[in-house]
Amino acid sequence: MRIFEPRVASFIKVLAAISLVALVLTPIAWGYEQRRQARAWQMAACTYRVREVALRTAIVRLEYASDPCGALQRLGFELEPPR
Repeated sequence: MRIFEPRVASFIKVLAAISLVALVLTPIAWGYEQRRQARAWQMAACTYRVREVALRTAIVRLEYASDPCGALQRLGFELEPPR
């Protein structure tokens, strides 16, 4: 027994396929955005930490604009891990 016309049934199948693709891609896109934001926050934290270290020590000039976290590692400092 067919409930729907063939055109309606094919529309429902296409709609189901699009929904399935959206259900797979949405978490992937969300995770990608969360990772991008986490990296941005980490770079901001490293920048503030490098500035703090530079103020406390006699470092006159420190190149950290492109990679502040790398600059911290080269100096031997790390951001404290979250507790």
